[in-house]
Amino acid sequence: MKHLLYLILLLPFFSLAQIHSGTITYGITINKRDDDSYKGKEGVKETMMLVSKAAANVNYKLKFNAAYAKFNVDNKLAIKDGDLEELAIIISGNKGTYYTSLSEKKQIIKTDAGININAPIENEDWDLTKETKKIGDFLCYKATQVKTVPKGDVTVVVWYTPEIPFAYGPNHYVGRLPGLILELNGLMATYKAKEIKLNPKKAIVIKWPKEKNNMSASEYKKAGDKLYQDRKDERKR
Repeated sequence: MKHLLYLILLLPFFSLAQIHSGTITYGITINKRDDDSYKGKEGVKETMMLVSKAAANVNYKLKFNAAYAKFNVDNKLAIKDGDLEELAIIISGNKGTYYTSLSEKKQIIKTDAGININAPIENEDWDLTKETKKIGDFLCYKATQVKTVPKGDVTVVVWYTPEIPFAYGPNHYVGRLPGLILELNGLMATYKAKEIKLNPKKAIVIKWPKEKNNMSASEYKKAGDKLYQDRKDERKR
């Protein structure tokens, strides 16, 4: 009887160890800004209210297996003509389709411009806390990180679950936490898992993108800055 009790207690750990793949669907909300930031910018405030409403139509999908993960907008073709939804995607910090290899410690971001960005997984430190909450059926732990932006420091908050033992998450938030991120309160938007499907019968196959049209993150930023300046100069003529 005693051995049977031990076996029952260990069953959850056996089942967790067998997680090998899955799909997480995230919804997003645009983080609220102080009214003071809209002083003299009523048009911007009105646009942001519309974008916040449109964000409810935007979902992201994270597909993963033991080797790779793929994170991108779900069914982007259905919203490609929605300017407000597109703006919500930009504000959420997403740059395209993110492919992650934890073993190689890198990502490739496939942009809509046809350029692939080589992005090594950054060695970012997280403050791991003992604070917990449930998201769906999963016990999640809170972790925080301070980001410095032009207007000051902003605290990024994530909730990750060791019950899904893969260091994946939205966008570039990968590789540094002891579990998968189910909620991310980022600089401008919050991602939260709304559907979690694990160990599907059909194997999840993720093909690593071909190494072509690749740029480093700094090269991509430099090219983007040049394009912005060129267009700015054209408007002055």
